[in-house]
Amino acid sequence: MSTEIKILGAVFKCQADEDIFYQRLSEIKGIKKIVTHNSCQSVTVDDTQKKQTISDIGKVCDIWHATMNSH
Repeated sequence: MSTEIKILGAVFKCQADEDIFYQRLSEIKGIKKIVTHNSCQSVTVDDTQKKQTISDIGKVCDIWHATMNSH
């Protein structure tokens, strides 16, 4: 099973900053897939590691002043 998380409103200063954001997300254990549509990222999280994964995503969101909504 998996859960979808939406990340909204990430603020990037430059392309390198955006690249680092995606790199940080890609390093989080438990993320299955990241899809970007417009300025929203949909992140699919493995339910077996959900609690820690969501906590880690939240830390990345805090750095980029983004909000996170789980569905």
